[in-house]
Amino acid sequence: MIHIDPQNAVPIYRQIAEQFRRLIALGALKPGDRLPAVRELAVQTRVNRNTAARAIQHLEAEGIVRTQVGKGTFVVADAGQIDLAPPAETLDAKLDDLIVEAHTLGFPLDRLGPRLTDRIEEFETRRRAQNPQDESGDKNDE
Repeated sequence: MIHIDPQNAVPIYRQIAEQFRRLIALGALKPGDRLPAVRELAVQTRVNRNTAARAIQHLEAEGIVRTQVGKGTFVVADAGQIDLAPPAETLDAKLDDLIVEAHTLGFPLDRLGPRLTDRIEEFETRRRAQNPQDESGDKNDE
């Protein structure tokens, strides 16, 4: 479920946290869903337990999850209302990677913007189909 890239400049704990954020944004993880235990997450991602714990602590600090001692870590009830966008520097790093990859593949960079717009529209369509009760739409539409 969670995949990390050791070659990525983004710290591993942030990669893990961002992927959980993405799963929540896509509706794959819903309020009340339990996250893997730190030990289990460390085994799944093949990272040190301290790194896995730091990822969970990062999500807790953002208010996206809450840990209940002896029970586990759960997505909070209002996670859908939290700004799930990654920090700007993380997003910029991912966009830089995308630009380099597109250039390497010979994709015309002037077509990257329109292509990204199309992919965003497809994402929003899928998200609405998965969460038809979510009438709030995108926060940027306000």
